[in-house]
Amino acid sequence: MKAALVHLATRATPEATLKAALSLLEQAAQEGAQVALLPELFPSGYRYPDAAATPQVLEALQTSARQHQMVIVAGVLETAADRYANRVRILGPQGELGCYTKTHLIPAFGEPQTMIPGQELVRLELQGFLAGVAICFDLRFPELFRTYAVGGVNLFLIPSAWPISRSYAWELFCKARAAENQAYLLAVNHAEEPFGAASLAIDPLGMELARLESEGVRVVALDPLYPTRLRTEFSVFPQRRPDLYKL
Repeated sequence: MKAALVHLATRATPEATLKAALSLLEQAAQEGAQVALLPELFPSGYRYPDAAATPQVLEALQTSARQHQMVIVAGVLETAADRYANRVRILGPQGELGCYTKTHLIPAFGEPQTMIPGQELVRLELQGFLAGVAICFDLRFPELFRTYAVGGVNLFLIPSAWPISRSYAWELFCKARAAENQAYLLAVNHAEEPFGAASLAIDPLGMELARLESEGVRVVALDPLYPTRLRTEFSVFPQRRPDLYKL
């Protein structure tokens, strides 16, 4: 499978950001990407979240997915009763494939006061992979990723808005979540400060496959057979001792 990291800077309006995103998605398709990831809350950015444009944004992304025969994984803000929902929408050529609502809300950004937490994990079959979806702050909760992995997930998709000032933790978590679960990990970020930590593609050994630090697209090839082979050759999961873990 060929997957694209889309490292995108937020413009002055959601419409302008969408236009830039569509151009980068077209570039990803031209480079052979079958899946493309956009950042968390990408249309309006994290500093000035706005849900008003989300329906039009999703409609345009759906058109792009159909036109390019590509799966688009995009972080958006949506209204949810009297609050908001920080979500990832997964759009395929034939329609929506899944929707994940951020499970862990970050107090430092006031999310518990303004957003609803997700109540379920999302797994989907994707180009020979079983993919699991998470968002940004979720990376700090390894039990989420281990739950995915013991359920067969071998690819993590993580739209994010991670501050560049904490890039050291971002890279540590991305590589650790991949290596400890013997799974590929794709994580995309905003391209502007105060966010702007690098977008990363990590292999099941925790090795970096690709990095983007300025706006653009990077396409990487992922082998759906590799995680299974690694989990067989270097067995980890059967050695777990959940009878001793008090979580």
